[in-house]
Amino acid sequence: MNEANGKLLQPDRTTVLFDTDTRTLSLKKALEFWEESAGSLYDFHIVRPESFYTHGRTLCFGEVLLNYCVSVEQKLSRSSYRIGMDGFDHYEVQFFLDGIWRRGDGKLEAQAGPGDLIVHDTAQAHAGSASDFTNITLFVPRFLLAPLLNRPDEHNMRVISSHNPLMGLLRSHVSGLFHALPSLDSVQAASMVLPTVELIAATLNGTPREDNSRGVAAAQFSEIRRYVDEHVLDRSLGAEQLAVTFGISLRKLAYLFSPEGGVASYIQKRRLHFARRCLRDQRQAHKSIADIGLEHGFIYAPNFTRAFQQTYGMTPRETRAVARRTGSAGERESPSWFYRASRWGL
Repeated sequence: MNEANGKLLQPDRTTVLFDTDTRTLSLKKALEFWEESAGSLYDFHIVRPESFYTHGRTLCFGEVLLNYCVSVEQKLSRSSYRIGMDGFDHYEVQFFLDGIWRRGDGKLEAQAGPGDLIVHDTAQAHAGSASDFTNITLFVPRFLLAPLLNRPDEHNMRVISSHNPLMGLLRSHVSGLFHALPSLDSVQAASMVLPTVELIAATLNGTPREDNSRGVAAAQFSEIRRYVDEHVLDRSLGAEQLAVTFGISLRKLAYLFSPEGGVASYIQKRRLHFARRCLRDQRQAHKSIADIGLEHGFIYAPNFTRAFQQTYGMTPRETRAVARRTGSAGERESPSWFYRASRWGL
């Protein structure tokens, strides 16, 4: 499949998924390519469209993608509506090799320069702008990385300085991967997933923000979150049950979950997350929307629809319709994200 002067390959045949270089294309074709690739995940605005180009390479190992990209100044944003529509659920761990990135809410302390690391969570809305840039990005599925993180939902738009000692280790590892992967077979490449994900987790956990150092131990907090996911369909799940199960006071539990809007808000958010997965799973198409809402703790269908739309910017019915059009088969099992992500190059 030739596209943007490159070739998209099957991940079980080679670690090189895609090479691209739009500099050999007309400007119109180059912009169309970016709309199809980056535009499948982000809303973007190219500052100087008449000068647009991109080139790079995408590699895969196991279920992780590694992308090298060079491109021009632009703004990128991912909305709640897109999150509800496409269902992508992974982390983007991105090193800036050249250029400057700034987050879209104007917090200057969160800008990144050469050598710094940016983390984006595709399950959360985010926005930023980049000057002409060169970066290298790891696309890591949530199910691989989240269990190793102390606070898996608190890394969106994080910037970690190049001066951090763990950053040096991770940067060297990623650079070595980029150069070594093309010479490895698929089995050898897949063996690099665990050490890579563990090093990413060590880097993120080892550079906690100020608010992460308070409250109960991070390990206990992670345990509570896992418990919530395992018992999310239990209608009795709530603050009282969690406090008894983990032997902590309601006051401490409330403080721990205050960044999430409280225990009840967090539980509802996780129920909506699993309800969205169910709606997008074609194997559960026989279930009515009301039944899915009831299974996930919403007795009244209108309440389910209202909460879902407030969270994802679209109704449960619209989410199911989009999934039918795109042929979604379940977030972990569909390999389609490989092929779509291989062209993002963000």
